[in-house]
Amino acid sequence: MHKGMDFIRLAATRIGEKYVYGCDVDLDDPDWHGPWDCAEFVTWVVKQITGMTFGVTIDYNPWTGAWLSDMRCGKVQKIDVYRACKVSGAILLRRHDGRGHIVFSDGKGGTIEAKGTNWGVCRDVSNPDERDFDYGILIPGVQYEGV
Repeated sequence: MHKGMDFIRLAATRIGEKYVYGCDVDLDDPDWHGPWDCAEFVTWVVKQITGMTFGVTIDYNPWTGAWLSDMRCGKVQKIDVYRACKVSGAILLRRHDGRGHIVFSDGKGGTIEAKGTNWGVCRDVSNPDERDFDYGILIPGVQYEGV
């Protein structure tokens, strides 16, 4: 069985790689090394670990809005954002006011994410009060510690 920590381990191997907003990522390439956009990064990591694809539009394009849709229709499990901050491999999603961002929680108050042009893929903080996250997400069939 896959574990939430597996997402963190794989995501960490991409720290330092380039961020390009709206870039195309080959979700089927296990050796992809960027560039990354936030949704492409999370979708790619999840697919590499589980073999399942979430957070994509009808044309197979990763998007934070598609992650929100998957959560609303029950394809992925919604959890409280504060709880997700304490779960390694949980996903944190911000999707409001026309903005979106999606990251992995490291379970210790941090994230691994494709943050932006100035940061690339990096570690950051996951405090939802500071980062304005709206939702926590768990992937079905994945074993998470502390859930």
